[in-house]
Amino acid sequence: MSEHRIASRYAKSLIDLASEQQAVEVIKNDMDLLLQTANNSLELRNMLKSPVVNMDDKKAVLHKVFESKFHKTSMAFMDIVVRKNRSNYLLQMASAYLEQYNLLNGITTATVKTAHPIDAATATEISNFIQKQSGKKVSIQATVDPELIGGVVIQMGDNLYDASIAGKLNKVKQQLLNTYISK
Repeated sequence: MSEHRIASRYAKSLIDLASEQQAVEVIKNDMDLLLQTANNSLELRNMLKSPVVNMDDKKAVLHKVFESKFHKTSMAFMDIVVRKNRSNYLLQMASAYLEQYNLLNGITTATVKTAHPIDAATATEISNFIQKQSGKKVSIQATVDPELIGGVVIQMGDNLYDASIAGKLNKVKQQLLNTYISK
């Protein structure tokens, strides 16, 4: 079975349980924190993936790090995942939970690349633009790519909106090459 499929099934079970307990939002925050912590900790990622670290040690580490911050359902879920020897998929499960949360709430994720960091007003303006285009609520993931020179590139699902200077220069370059080749 593929990693994505495993992660999706566990995440679906978690979101169903969270819905029953009316804790969908709280568990979403837990999964955000889990992913954020893992992104900042190579040791945590390695521990979760390691077949050498036994289940009890993995549970102990997860409880030590997250028990005071997480909802009891999130902790129970992580215990089950570790007990079922699926801890190497835990981060994918957290991501899959967030995807299902977004789907449940009609939220789409857009990756926004700019040459320089954007401020809150610009992020709001971009978010409003995307909401008008898609008709959905938008969660923005902003990244900085200095190679864009200026402007913005918005990726939302399979749609790409390129209003960057680098993108425009590439279009001009292609037009010139096509004109030169056709003559």
